[in-house]
Amino acid sequence: MSHQAAKEALRATGEEEKVEVNQRHLIDKILARYSAEHTIFRELLQNSNDAGATSVQITFKTAAQPPPSTPPPPPPSTSSFFGSLVSSFVGAVSVHKKAVVPNVTQVVYSNNGRPFQGEDWGRLRKIAEGNPDETKIGFFGVGFYSLFSICEEPFVTSDKECMAFFWKGDQLFTKRGPVKPEDVSPLTTFFLDLREPIEVPNVGDFGRFLANSLAFTKNLKKVEVFVNEQRILLFDKKAAEPRPLAFPKSSYNLTSPNGIFTLQTINVSKVQLDLEAFLDFDQDAGKLGDASTFTIFMRIASASVNVKLSSHLGKEMERTTKKKAPTTTEFHVQFSNYDEYDNSTTARSGKAAIFHDLIPGPKDQGRVFIGFPTHQTTGCSIHIAAHLIPTVERESIDFVDRSLNIWNQDLLTVSGLLSRILFEDEMTSIRELYTPNASTNDANTQWLTKRATHALNAFTFKPSTPSTIPGRLTQMFFLKSTQQPMSFITTRGILPLPAVRLPDPAMAPFMKRAAVVPAQTLTACAELLAELKTAGQLQPLGLQDVYAELQERTLETGEVVALLRWWQGHKRARAVSPAQAAELFGLLVVVDSMEAGDKVAAPVRMADLKHWVNLRVVPAGMPLPSSVLSTEISKQFTKTDLEEAVGFITELSIPQWLFYVITLPEFKDDPTFVEKVMVVVSKQFSNLSKDAQITILSTLSPLTCIPTKHGLQKPAESYFKTVTLFDDLPVVAFDPPRAVSDTFLKALGVREHVALAMVFARLQDLKWDSDHVALVRYLASVQDKLTSQEIARLRMTKVFTREGVEGEPVDGVKKERYKAGDLFAPEEKVRALGLPVLDWPGKVKWRATSDEAKFMFHLGLKTFVPWEELVELTAKSDTPERRFKFLEYFIENWKLAYATSYNSATVRYAFLPSNESKDKLYRPREMFGHPGVAVVGFPFLHTTLQPHAEKFGVREHPNGAALINFLKNTPPTQETAVAVFSYLAGRQQEFGAQDWAVLRGLKFIPITQPLDSAVNPGGLTWIEPTKVYFGGKEGSGYQDQFIHIDFGETSNAFLRACGVKDEPTPQELAEQLVRNPQSFFNQLGAARYLQVLRTIAANYYQLRHNRSLVTEMKRSAFLLGVKTEASRRASIEIAADTLEKDEDEDKINYQLARADEIHIIDDTVLNQIFNPLGCPIETLLEDMYTDLGSLWLTTQVSEVTTPRGNTYASERARKLQELINERALLLLYDGQQVRASKDIVAGAEETLKKMEVQEVPEIVIERTFKGVVRTQKTTCCLMMDRWTRKYFLLIKGNEIEVDYFDVAQAIGKVIFKKCRLNDSLLLSSLLSTSLMNLKRKGFPVDRILNLQEGKLKAAMAKKQQEEAAQAEAARKQRDESAKAALSSKNASSDSMYQSASDLKSPLPTPQATMNTNAVDSQAAAAVATLVAMFPDADPEFLKSQVDAEKGNAKAVETISNRLLDSGYPKNPTSSNAPPAIPPRPQSLDSKASDVGSARDELVKSASKLADSVKGGFLGNLWNSATGSATTAAAKMEEERKALMRSSSVPSGAAGQSSSSSPPQPQHQQQPGSMMPGGSQPVEDVTPQYTENLKKQLSSSINSVTASKDSSFRATIPSEPPKPEVPSRHASSVCKPLLDSDLVLYGKLKHEVPFYVDRSTMAEAQAIAAASQNALLRFVDLMRMLGGVFGLDPRTLNIYWDKSGGTVAFNRGRTLYFNFRFYLGLHYKATLRPGIAGEDVESVYYWFMVACHELAHNFVGEHNSQHEFYLSSYAENYLAKLHRTLKTEGLDP
Repeated sequence: MSHQAAKEALRATGEEEKVEVNQRHLIDKILARYSAEHTIFRELLQNSNDAGATSVQITFKTAAQPPPSTPPPPPPSTSSFFGSLVSSFVGAVSVHKKAVVPNVTQVVYSNNGRPFQGEDWGRLRKIAEGNPDETKIGFFGVGFYSLFSICEEPFVTSDKECMAFFWKGDQLFTKRGPVKPEDVSPLTTFFLDLREPIEVPNVGDFGRFLANSLAFTKNLKKVEVFVNEQRILLFDKKAAEPRPLAFPKSSYNLTSPNGIFTLQTINVSKVQLDLEAFLDFDQDAGKLGDASTFTIFMRIASASVNVKLSSHLGKEMERTTKKKAPTTTEFHVQFSNYDEYDNSTTARSGKAAIFHDLIPGPKDQGRVFIGFPTHQTTGCSIHIAAHLIPTVERESIDFVDRSLNIWNQDLLTVSGLLSRILFEDEMTSIRELYTPNASTNDANTQWLTKRATHALNAFTFKPSTPSTIPGRLTQMFFLKSTQQPMSFITTRGILPLPAVRLPDPAMAPFMKRAAVVPAQTLTACAELLAELKTAGQLQPLGLQDVYAELQERTLETGEVVALLRWWQGHKRARAVSPAQAAELFGLLVVVDSMEAGDKVAAPVRMADLKHWVNLRVVPAGMPLPSSVLSTEISKQFTKTDLEEAVGFITELSIPQWLFYVITLPEFKDDPTFVEKVMVVVSKQFSNLSKDAQITILSTLSPLTCIPTKHGLQKPAESYFKTVTLFDDLPVVAFDPPRAVSDTFLKALGVREHVALAMVFARLQDLKWDSDHVALVRYLASVQDKLTSQEIARLRMTKVFTREGVEGEPVDGVKKERYKAGDLFAPEEKVRALGLPVLDWPGKVKWRATSDEAKFMFHLGLKTFVPWEELVELTAKSDTPERRFKFLEYFIENWKLAYATSYNSATVRYAFLPSNESKDKLYRPREMFGHPGVAVVGFPFLHTTLQPHAEKFGVREHPNGAALINFLKNTPPTQETAVAVFSYLAGRQQEFGAQDWAVLRGLKFIPITQPLDSAVNPGGLTWIEPTKVYFGGKEGSGYQDQFIHIDFGETSNAFLRACGVKDEPTPQELAEQLVRNPQSFFNQLGAARYLQVLRTIAANYYQLRHNRSLVTEMKRSAFLLGVKTEASRRASIEIAADTLEKDEDEDKINYQLARADEIHIIDDTVLNQIFNPLGCPIETLLEDMYTDLGSLWLTTQVSEVTTPRGNTYASERARKLQELINERALLLLYDGQQVRASKDIVAGAEETLKKMEVQEVPEIVIERTFKGVVRTQKTTCCLMMDRWTRKYFLLIKGNEIEVDYFDVAQAIGKVIFKKCRLNDSLLLSSLLSTSLMNLKRKGFPVDRILNLQEGKLKAAMAKKQQEEAAQAEAARKQRDESAKAALSSKNASSDSMYQSASDLKSPLPTPQATMNTNAVDSQAAAAVATLVAMFPDADPEFLKSQVDAEKGNAKAVETISNRLLDSGYPKNPTSSNAPPAIPPRPQSLDSKASDVGSARDELVKSASKLADSVKGGFLGNLWNSATGSATTAAAKMEEERKALMRSSSVPSGAAGQSSSSSPPQPQHQQQPGSMMPGGSQPVEDVTPQYTENLKKQLSSSINSVTASKDSSFRATIPSEPPKPEVPSRHASSVCKPLLDSDLVLYGKLKHEVPFYVDRSTMAEAQAIAAASQNALLRFVDLMRMLGGVFGLDPRTLNIYWDKSGGTVAFNRGRTLYFNFRFYLGLHYKATLRPGIAGEDVESVYYWFMVACHELAHNFVGEHNSQHEFYLSSYAENYLAKLHRTLKTEGLDP
């Protein structure tokens, strides 16, 4: 029987029962939606206005309450449905309570509206029957019942009737009857006896609510509020007669987009609202206080709108609202112009600010009124009231219901239309009042500008809240409702927007007639102007506006200057064509205001000018050509600026000006004028080019242009005034004398001296003495005129005498004559040395700065003793005293004479004394200046000369090569070693990288041979630094195995730089250990020997690269094996308390053996049975033993399980099977999270659920190990049927209880790839403990057991599901027809889509698969999107919703919003199967394969990167970010999706878990769960999400800062890692350096800072000196990585510390990287230069370190969020690293 037939049969014969409603609960739930402030009075006021009431009275009646003898009951919780209403009703109240507080016990509400009629009384007792009048606001019929939130049984009277409400149980009843005649009143009154007494409302808050409520009331004018008999509030609303607003209807589109609404008429009414309030009313004190009065002004525009609905839409709305849509409606806008707003400012911002919200400020937003104000804002400074349909609580507009959404949005477009009409009306009023050409400072103009600016601000739109739809629609139709341009205020009045320009301050001085935005509007309307400018509707002043200005008027000089300055900037900012420039200068007219004689220059176009004059070149007042620009303009500019502004006008040159001047009559007969011209030309002559100078000289030379005492003369016929040999010469006579430069006159040909021929001809006229002094004076005066031949003749002539030496008579002269070059200047410092000096007799003393002295020096007179001569004199001095005189002379005159010429390398004589002996002399390069060199056997300079060693070229210390040579030839003894090494410690900077390499291999460290040494026992020998270690044997851990030294802290610093270490490196330790393990064991004992093995194991990931060492380790019996009983071979017994303090433990034997002789104990039972030589049970040691050849014990033991007897079913077996099935998923949980796939056998959960449990009489296990057989009985075993591949769990019968440990060991073999003891113990606990106890102990049982519906189970079963899907697709392809083959193709496409998108859901089951064959690709895509958004929804329901929205471009958005608000039917199969994934459009198929191929190269790089770091300090950080069984790129994607899912699903929902950590309830999400950009995590990665993430990573990188501290405490502001971080090293590789102070050591290459540990400065200095090459390579490596991330190199810092595990750290977004790790892990001296020489593994290592530290920019902890950002950095920048490495020549 069909369900329809059954329904009809039941209707015909079944018994009817009425559906019952719990009315109390119904009302409570209705009131839960009414939580807004003053909801009760809002509903009552609305009803009063609808009833035509003009006046309302609200009375709060109070009663004194005595002090309670017991504590009063708490107020209702705000979380209850009526508690929040009570709280909102009370409003803001005083928090200060007194002993007795009058409480409001009753509220009485009265209005004078139309009395209740019969239908009103009937509707009052009905729920959800709203007001049937379509013009009224009420829709839902539940507003009256808000009274029940504070009142249990309201009582209503109206005219002659009344109605009472009362409860009987949970049912509400009413009684209606007449009122007593004496109580009859025309008023309608509500008596509300309060359920709980409340306090008197705050006057200000309640007044603000009432003021806002009166904004659009059509009838209600007066509201009074009383407290008992005292009136505390009185509102009185007055409205003027509405005036019709005329507007050009043809200019506007008066119909809404959907054609529903058409605007007809507009009326505007001015409104005044008066208020009398007692704001200081204090009910507690019984004081009314003083009355405050306020008045505000506003206007309300009411538009009449016709309504025309389609029949379908009308029916839909009637179904929703239960009444028909009106045929006409009104749309109201409340706004204030500038005057009204200004006059209301006092009331608006006065005490209590009651009117603040009623009149929005220019920057505020108004509200949408649906009867009364809602939470919705309008987007601009207006209130609107219209027949909008709200949500049930009437606080928001309904945009969810489809029909109501269409109505509301269409009606909101009327808001934009009406706003534009009102705006244009206001601007038109301002235009009519504007006075043309009025000054902007005029009072009327300023008032009108303020008024227009206020209007512009009022209609400047911002995003409305909470929905942006009203604001967007209003703004859109404000702009689009008319084709007419928007009106705007300008300096020329109100103009259309295209005629308005934004002002340019640079153009203001000359643009006087342009219509620009006033200054105060610019400031006040900045946002609006920016929007208009961005939209291209408002343009700044431009070139066309300048053309218009120039066409209208002629500019003044100052305006021209301003124009040219603007033009200069305009050309710089924009490309200007020659035609534009020509048009500008063709319109620009220039008038020179300076007079030229008696005439005023005529106006001239700028285009006709050719030159401008520089007043510093041609002074003002000089005549100029007519083609020169006015100097009043040109003097305001520099040459560069003027030529840039006016390119065709060039500077008037001196030659051009001179050509003009010499044509003037004044130049021929006016000496004064000629002198002025010559002065101008002379000043500029030296600055002119060679060609210009030649032109000037050729022009003036033939002219009589030189004023002399004999008149104007030609230049060649004139003499300088200095020519005084003869008195009758025509010398120049300028006034002042130096007005014209001598250089210019010389160039013209004016004579400087008398020709020598004339001098010789007129010798009789010369008057000088016969001695050489007079001759020198004359020659010095004319030396510039002497030829080179004459000078050479004077140098070779013996003219001068020497002081104090008489000679034989020569030509009548008694004194011997010398050449100038044979003598020294007559100075005391030379006389003291006994050298020949010039004789200079006469009254004028010798001055080295005189012209005569300079001339003598020119002839060869010596000032200082040449250094070569001085060195020779010093070396050949016969006494030390004379030698020191020469040395003192050298020192005193070093700076003047020898600093630049002296070269110590070319000294041929030994002339410097040593401190040992004054008589033993050395060359400068044979000795040193510091006395300390004596320690290493070098001579040093005499004590008195040591301060001047540098002047003599004596080096302070020997260089590195000399010191190495000393150590090589004369190594120190035990007695001298401390002094020598201490000296060398201070000279480490002398050694380069090659020197340090030599020192490392040089035998220079003295040691005493052991007495048992075969060679030189007890004698002294020397050894290389790399073969000794610091510290005495007493402090060494290895005693006699290594050589130890200690020469003191200073000496040790040098030796450390040479290669001496504190202790052997792991490699050295391993090498020594494998060579002599027994000696080590004897010396250290088992416990310390085991610690040495741990050290080697911790660094084995490095040692394993040394193949020869690994081979030797495999062959050597150096590994420690463990046995619990004595071994047959030689061994050493150590009591168990050597390692453990428990005296009850058995004794343990330790034995040295090879790796292949030792077993890894992975089964303690087998260990107890066979007791083999085993590896200590430590993961670190087990890994190394395994790599060296040790085998796991279980692999060496063969095990045969034999069940004896027949199997049979039992109740106990059945219960155990049910237990395993129930807890299958729980068994995969390890106590913190679901185990990783690398630990779990594929299909483990399915195996457990299919496993069958049976009993068997007996079970025997036979184990064989190396021929030894052991047989045991057990209680449980696991068997598999080879034919069906089905597992059977057999348990021993006749047992009282199941041995859950044996069961755990058995099933662990099918769960874990390697089941250990702790795994078996955990499984045993999970099976034997009740679920209640597991919950109590913290196991998230419910969440884990529900994972079968979540993404985790889907991810674990993904492989099997894909195989099943492929098999199903293959079957369909074989069996179906051509049409079925196409479906198979779609199914295959669906499978590819799942793989490419990395979906975590299993393939759809038959129950959940939707039939989408009939849906086109667009509909299928929409259905697929909705299925992903609502996985538990009924797929058929989703398909029907998509079909209903055909043609809607936003179907998905509309449907999803509807489902979120109203809910949806659930998938009936969702509890057993995941939701279906609809077929994907075929066009996506090809992209699936492209994804993999596009990233192959990146995955290869990621794999290399994983291999390079998997064993290092960052190994487990890498593992946590990438996993060990997947490629890097794939795991990064998986981790990111897991992190996003971890907080996107509420607790208890399907798919709530992630693989990183247990999820939190939705209300407890941590900040870390927020994704980049601050958005909530998304379910899947989209292109937009990826782009946001990249921007977030880039922003984070840009936030990295450079270090500004030269010294700081190395702590970083990050929280310590939480315990759940799984990595052993994650918290150590970047932890703060808690015990270190870092200090800036210096700047490295590229200004990279290098910090060192302050406490080890000497050692750090040695390391830095010895490792310069490595340090520079590290800088290059980090700078290359910084370039990959786009980091500023200044943000990278390098440091060195002596010890610790910190690889790098992030201190306040500044990154620090530890050089010690690079030096120890990656640097090799044999590396090739450059990045190409680096090992690619080291590059990947430090790349991951940088990713790790950059991730700390987002989160300080090491948690899943940190791992997400680490992997995000690696994923986003790995490809760039790949490209960079290829560019650098390194194969990635």
